[in-house]
Amino acid sequence: MKIALIGIAALAAAGCASPRVYLNRDVTTVLILAPMDEHNGPEDAAWKMWKYVEREVARKGYRLVPRDRVAQFYADKKYTHTGQIMEWTTKELAQLFGVDSVVWSRLTAWDATTLGIYNSIEVKIEAELQDAGGAVIWKGQGADGYSSAPSSKNIFGSVVGTVFTDREKYAPGAAAECFEGLPWAGWDPQAPRTPAEPPPVK
Repeated sequence: MKIALIGIAALAAAGCASPRVYLNRDVTTVLILAPMDEHNGPEDAAWKMWKYVEREVARKGYRLVPRDRVAQFYADKKYTHTGQIMEWTTKELAQLFGVDSVVWSRLTAWDATTLGIYNSIEVKIEAELQDAGGAVIWKGQGADGYSSAPSSKNIFGSVVGTVFTDREKYAPGAAAECFEGLPWAGWDPQAPRTPAEPPPVK
């Protein structure tokens, strides 16, 4: 740890730019909504995926609305399906929760196929970060899974292991790939702030 800190300090002292890519906007607080269901799997899949989305966004330095508070909001509205949140706009949710951005995501695959001679799992997610006004400022997508023609069987003739049916094992990988390109929150501390250029006048 000391070596890493010394290295970072040396880079700063030399005036080197940060190796991290920052959003370079006043966007640091975020509301993470539960992914919307767009798959044919179990109804609780999107709720399971939620925590992995939160973890990846938090890793990039964003301050998250506590999930208990967001979950209570779903409960108060008597939402039983994550897609019901779409009756709210980003602007309304940002004002309600006091944040400057909202992450919307869609779970597009949570699939498992077990045919004995062929087994596969696919978990896919798409996401976007919107500012408080509803403008999309980042998009990402990710997937993880497994496919194999099993050859190992136990004494009862069935395939050994439960890897083929445990879809949640691949949820962290899909989320990590989806948010890998998400810029870090706020401004690059190693670079001067450059105001965004105004849109061209039409």
